[in-house]
Amino acid sequence: MFPTITDEDVLLIDEGQREPLNGRIYAIQRPDGDISIKRFVHTLTNGWIIRSDNEDKRAYPDENATDTDIGHLLIIGRAVWHAGAL
Repeated sequence: MFPTITDEDVLLIDEGQREPLNGRIYAIQRPDGDISIKRFVHTLTNGWIIRSDNEDKRAYPDENATDTDIGHLLIIGRAVWHAGAL
């Protein structure tokens, strides 16, 4: 999620906020157990883009998802605060 969030940042995840909202950042658990931090962007066709803020889209490509796909995704919670090292 660089430049918004860097590797050494501390995140506060609100596990009570699991409903996706446009433009917000969420922690999600992948089917293989990995956890990702991604921004959810609502599209005009009522779908979603699961996006990294990183500009390197070859390494961090956008993922398209339908409302059904989002319903099957394990959203851990919304990132509500972060802090980095000085």
